[in-house]
Amino acid sequence: MRSRISLRLLFPLFLFLCGLAVAQRTPTQLSPIEITGDVRVEGQPAPPGVLVLLDFSSSQDAPPVGTGELGRTMTDSGGRFKLAAAPADNPGRRLVFAVTAHYPGYSDASAVLDLTSMPRGHVMLDMHRDTSKDVPSVPPGGPAATISARQPASSEAKEALVKGRELLLEKHDVKGSIESLKKALKHDPNFAPAYILLGAAYVQTQNWTEAQSAFERASKLDPGNAEAFFGMGFTLNQQKDFDGAQKSLQHSLALNPNSAEAQYEMGRSLWGLGKWQEAEPHARQALALNKDFAPCHVLMGNIYLRHRDAQSALSEFQTYLRLDPQGPYSQAVGEMISKIQRASR
Repeated sequence: MRSRISLRLLFPLFLFLCGLAVAQRTPTQLSPIEITGDVRVEGQPAPPGVLVLLDFSSSQDAPPVGTGELGRTMTDSGGRFKLAAAPADNPGRRLVFAVTAHYPGYSDASAVLDLTSMPRGHVMLDMHRDTSKDVPSVPPGGPAATISARQPASSEAKEALVKGRELLLEKHDVKGSIESLKKALKHDPNFAPAYILLGAAYVQTQNWTEAQSAFERASKLDPGNAEAFFGMGFTLNQQKDFDGAQKSLQHSLALNPNSAEAQYEMGRSLWGLGKWQEAEPHARQALALNKDFAPCHVLMGNIYLRHRDAQSALSEFQTYLRLDPQGPYSQAVGEMISKIQRASR
């Protein structure tokens, strides 16, 4: 499956109300909240892998209050995301949440939602490149200070990185972006985010070996980066190294278990190893995190076929076609739907 990612690095919304208006909930009536949304980067759907954080906010106009992260997720290939949390009881407190998108090189985008009287909401987050800061060649602590793996080591590295990101995400010049990102890494070979962008560029060319190498390098430089391990797992799945993919995805999910994409890829790995019973919980979790994640409905349909539950499989395949009628699996899924319908007559 070809993917456009900033992992994959490289997977749209208006505020809406879900459910009937109800009176303000008392602490004993609190239920899990769900926030869906779209992230756009310079007016276009964000690539997969943009980090989205959930926190409490003090009011409708205020940023997060720093009470502690309630949840995190990443955008899918269409720039969409879903967050869920079960706030702790706090008598008299309004349930006002801040949703913030964070992406290297871009200013954070935030929105505030009051979910005191409703369990669900939707936000649109627009991100724009941050041109207000220049990264100094010498770190703040002086020449002897350690340079963060998330910060270019020089102005030359930053310039090449910004150009590579722009070529990849805005101008869709994959070849040019690879050249610029390699230049950035020549100036700073220890800058993990550049390797993730490079891996994403190679994914778009379907050069799985080079993509895997870039993600692997990023994971060694920044072992706490879930995107790097996800990228490794994704590219290994594409090469049908399901055992290797499973190991990488285990690391990714340990760092971020609420990634629908990583849950799905883990399901793919286990399915490829013939372990469909073990793949099922991951497929279900991926859909619980994002019910509109189209490819996972194909996996779930195949799992239902193994259960000999043709009608449930049919429903999953039909859902896939509704969500992605021109998708990479549409022809095969359409044929399977026809077979199931003929067999049930």
